[in-house]
Amino acid sequence: MVGALAAQSLGEPATQMTLNTFHYAGVSAKNVTLGVPRLKELINISKKPKTPSLTVFLLGQSARDAERAKDILCRLEHTTLRKVTANTAIYYDPDPQNTVVSEDQEWVNVYYEMPDFDVSRISPWLLRIELDRKHMTDRKLTMEQIAEKINAGESAVGGGNETATGGRRGSRGEMGP
Repeated sequence: MVGALAAQSLGEPATQMTLNTFHYAGVSAKNVTLGVPRLKELINISKKPKTPSLTVFLLGQSARDAERAKDILCRLEHTTLRKVTANTAIYYDPDPQNTVVSEDQEWVNVYYEMPDFDVSRISPWLLRIELDRKHMTDRKLTMEQIAEKINAGESAVGGGNETATGGRRGSRGEMGP
């Protein structure tokens, strides 16, 4: 009898969820996974739900100020380097002070005016990451925040209050002893 009750307890809500799903057919505002597929995600404890969502109710000034709400969104939203990258390229660049990427030469000259490490230990391989200024500004990210996450070995970057000022980043690793 327990099996029949358990099946009925799951079957009835699943059927109702399926019927409710059809009510939302053609409504673009209801872009969520409903019905049996959602129940299946819940029962199987899916690690990657098809439509992850989070509803946050803001209190105080944040509830009435669009800019503050946007700041909170930027801090909550998971952002990866891929989301703010416009282009990437790998170059063999044996002389870091005279780069093969001509448009970066001025930036490189300024950087090496005050070298803070042994140039002979730098890898000849250069990973050049061009960042999308619009996406960085939308997420209120700075070049410093992205550089910090790259140096920490993370692919996810966080949000902040300053906006992006740059658009390119070059990265070289150091060779072992």
